[in-house]
Amino acid sequence: MFSRLTVRLLVILSLITFLVMTVFVIVRFSVASELMQSNLQERGHSVAERVANSVRPTIWNVYKKAYDRTYSVELASAILDSEMGSPFVEGIKVYGNFGHLYMGRIKIDGEIRQFEEKKHASVWTGFDNRIRYPIKSGEVSIGNVEVSYSDKSLTESLYQNLIVEITQVAVVSLLFVGSLYIILRFALVSPMRSLQVAQQALDALDEAVFVTNEHGRLVDINPAYSNITFFVESEILGLLPDIQPFDEKGVDFRAMIDEKFLADGSWSGEVIGRKKDGSTFPGWLNLNRVERQDDKVTYVGVLSDIADKKEAEAKLHALAYYDSLTDMPNRHSFLMRLDEEIKRARREKTKVGLLYLDLDNFKWANDQFGHAVGDKLLISAAEKFKKRLRDSDILYRIGGDEFTVIVTHFDDATDLIGLAEDLVAQAGENFVIDGHVMKPGASVGISTFPNDSDNGKDLIIQADTAMYQAKEAGRGQVRFFSSDLELQRQAQQRIEQELKQALSKNELQLFYQPKVRIQDGEYVYNSAEALIRWLDDGEVVYHPDQFIEIAEKSDLICDLGYWVIFQVCKQLAKWKEEGIVGHKIAINLSPRQLKDANLFDYLLERMTRFDIDPGQLELEITEYAVIENIEHSVSTLKKLKTLGVSIAMDDFGTGYSSLSYLKQLPVDVLKIDRSFIHTLPFEQGDIAIVNAIFSMAAALHIEVVAEGVETADQLGFLIRHRCHMAQGYYFSPPISPEKYAAWLSERSKPNETDV
Repeated sequence: MFSRLTVRLLVILSLITFLVMTVFVIVRFSVASELMQSNLQERGHSVAERVANSVRPTIWNVYKKAYDRTYSVELASAILDSEMGSPFVEGIKVYGNFGHLYMGRIKIDGEIRQFEEKKHASVWTGFDNRIRYPIKSGEVSIGNVEVSYSDKSLTESLYQNLIVEITQVAVVSLLFVGSLYIILRFALVSPMRSLQVAQQALDALDEAVFVTNEHGRLVDINPAYSNITFFVESEILGLLPDIQPFDEKGVDFRAMIDEKFLADGSWSGEVIGRKKDGSTFPGWLNLNRVERQDDKVTYVGVLSDIADKKEAEAKLHALAYYDSLTDMPNRHSFLMRLDEEIKRARREKTKVGLLYLDLDNFKWANDQFGHAVGDKLLISAAEKFKKRLRDSDILYRIGGDEFTVIVTHFDDATDLIGLAEDLVAQAGENFVIDGHVMKPGASVGISTFPNDSDNGKDLIIQADTAMYQAKEAGRGQVRFFSSDLELQRQAQQRIEQELKQALSKNELQLFYQPKVRIQDGEYVYNSAEALIRWLDDGEVVYHPDQFIEIAEKSDLICDLGYWVIFQVCKQLAKWKEEGIVGHKIAINLSPRQLKDANLFDYLLERMTRFDIDPGQLELEITEYAVIENIEHSVSTLKKLKTLGVSIAMDDFGTGYSSLSYLKQLPVDVLKIDRSFIHTLPFEQGDIAIVNAIFSMAAALHIEVVAEGVETADQLGFLIRHRCHMAQGYYFSPPISPEKYAAWLSERSKPNETDV
């Protein structure tokens, strides 16, 4: 396909060539016509002269009225007939001096006839081409010869020549136009097309392109310039572009094209542009100086609107440095700022305080009311904390329900304690989220630079360690980091790693402590509590109080709990094969495991796999595990009860011991904590508490188990007060499965009393 520019050029060349060649053909035709007309006249004259010379003797005889057969009239007529044989001659007449006709010939319809004046006069006058020639004898004129000749051959020849000329001209013209087109295409069209493509490319650019003269005034812009600034070409040409460097106020475009900016002939940088409505936009300008052949200077600028880019950068910065939920600076910002503040404090010999805050009951609220409520709780807590802080203090959300505060201006530890206690107090207030009232609570750990550490990484670890110490102290507490805490943290970390390995290698063991039915003084040995032990070749590696507490702080407690369930079910199946049947084993559930969504399915799968009678399993829970989220606890325990297992409340009396919540729970057994049994039957306060528990249990038809029974006096008191079951070293310490089977075998009698 030909481009529009190519077609235009081809048409122009063709028209010019046509006009030139037309003039050329007309001139050639005119010249040829005149030449051929002249040739015809000469030919006619030649015929007339020849006839005159031929008939002169005959006419002379006639003139003298003499008779000479040599020059008779017949001979002259033959000469005329001979000349008439040429297609060129149409007629010949021979006249005397006085106009009388001697002889003549004329062609009528191609036939040569004797010319008769009256008959053929009108035909003769119709001939266009006639020529006369005198007949002389010496100097005496004796007559005239008139020859009429045809120009038909002339016309045909002219037309033939014209066709040849036109054909030649057409061929030459085509060759000329084609050659000229090719030459011009390379010499003119290609550069023009390149310019056209370049112009189209400039027009299609999203970037604004503008050209100014040596004074910085606009001489050309592309459409993108109008799209960005809203100025049309007619409004802006001749003016200075309203652009100034981003970081240099008061510098206009004229100053930008000075040597300061264009020392190397070009400049790139961020600028501020102004639109037609007066508003500004951020832009990026590439400005170049172009030296022209006429020694003048032109400036070409490419301007990009980077408003979207700046907005995207701001969003990326927010994502990278700010928490998307609370709009607080995030962990990345915290780590960077902490390092900066430590460097500054080291340089200025000042102090930096770090508060590490964790919400105590956030997980409960999240599980109880859903993540949407949990998110709103975090937002509300962050807003409260921020209001308490000074302008110099910065609050960060570093993940989950954990916050940190970097404190840079304080006199001593008292200032940090006051700030931390205020934050704890705020977290302890009632929060109303979507109609739900909750107290998230908070624990805070504090570390300082340079007293506790000289780097940010250790400072964070130390504040985190202090925060966990605050939680262990009862939550809602504030603790400073100490070296003892650090040693304790390291020891706990070591135990946690070793516990993971022990679980994976199955190095833990289950011991069983009998629970004896003592009602009415009769001992029935059909129940025990499974207790985990960590031994190596019979030697204790760590006591349960050491590693279970550490497991509770991590997800290891769930893995540990599921390991216990598996081992108990497996042991019951083995005992069944050995003939030990009808035994109930109590399994302790941690608060975390009670909240675990997989608990029900796991327990059902293990009971089915080992064919365990549901009545053989009892699940022990603590008051604390239940009261943290009473509604969820009730729902979970009722679901577990559908499996047929029994539920026991462990360590009863050490917590709330409330009849109101006890009525809600599907509890089958209450286990009185050993701290109340230890002083029986001598301590009146403990006696009163134990009796109250007996009364409460009787009212709710719940069995009671006394833990920590070590003496006959304690056992006698329990029997007299109709306690259902007892557990303790009086009967047996926790023992291995093999020893427990042997212990049962020794007490195989159905009834045995010892009081």
